[in-house]
Amino acid sequence: MFLSIGCGRWIDRAGSRRPVLAGGALVAADMAVPFAFPAAQFGLVTLAIGCSLVGIGVMVVMVLVQRLIGFASTNSNRLANFAWQSTAMAASGFISPVLSGIIIDHAGYRFAFGFGAVVSVAGLLITIASLRRLPASWEGRAAAQSKGGSLALLGVPRLRNVLLVSALVFMAWDLQTFMFPVYGRAVGFSATEIGWLVGAFFSASFIVRFLTPFLARRFREWQFLTGVLVLGSTSYFGFPFFTAFPPPFACAFVLGLGLGASQPNVMSLLQTESPAGRADEAIGIRTMLTSLCHAVLPAGFGALAGLFGPFWIFMAMASLMGGAAIAIRFRNRSGDGGGAA
Repeated sequence: MFLSIGCGRWIDRAGSRRPVLAGGALVAADMAVPFAFPAAQFGLVTLAIGCSLVGIGVMVVMVLVQRLIGFASTNSNRLANFAWQSTAMAASGFISPVLSGIIIDHAGYRFAFGFGAVVSVAGLLITIASLRRLPASWEGRAAAQSKGGSLALLGVPRLRNVLLVSALVFMAWDLQTFMFPVYGRAVGFSATEIGWLVGAFFSASFIVRFLTPFLARRFREWQFLTGVLVLGSTSYFGFPFFTAFPPPFACAFVLGLGLGASQPNVMSLLQTESPAGRADEAIGIRTMLTSLCHAVLPAGFGALAGLFGPFWIFMAMASLMGGAAIAIRFRNRSGDGGGAA
């Protein structure tokens, strides 16, 4: 969270090659630590170290990827390019939990981390082989220096609205990441079934992101985001009423259709709504906000679930997303066009 804005500025200075190697190495190390030092023998400290490494590594890689796509895109193809990048993420998001659940059930948690380490190292090697194709610098197109610091961008109303909706979507995303396994365990799902539950979410994300470049010809970004909030609210409202596997599977799929459409549209809006030359700072702020969600929300969700039960966590998220969708609709009708308050 605290490194995100500084990371964006470092990437502006350093180009793409050193940051992508650093980020890839940290992700690979994250998977290797719990495999080499299993928690059953060394305690949760190995998992804490791994989570810290992957948090920094993924942050570096994601800021860089978003910078690269913005650098290589034009106004006419930017949304489509972000959609293709998000589609690749959704594909990995579908494959990983399904395979992880199967490996956990048949070989144990340690070997699931071992599998992740092999995949991470393979990705790093592919990146090294492709390094010359990445720009060594941004050819003078780095973000302009600005007065007031990066957080002054929160004073730009339309950009602030994009960031607020983005934070809400990440709250919803983190909730499914945290609560799907908790809820599945509570109602007696196996690790494989929980893996398929998460896999349904990401398969739907893959589908909607694959279709986004084509749907973008008919719908604007804010129309997409309104649909994201409506589908998310509906899915979270229905999820906790079921204990048999098929209905939660369907809810997870619908939720994936909604939240999956958010990433490319938010990234496109950040490029268009940011002041000239400051899109990279806006990306850094978004990464900071999402990191804040990742840092605070799991503990918060756990505490609230312990006090009130999973049912009311799902209801609260459904209410927040539904209220935001109504706010966007109201402001659009009033002629603001800038999304949620």
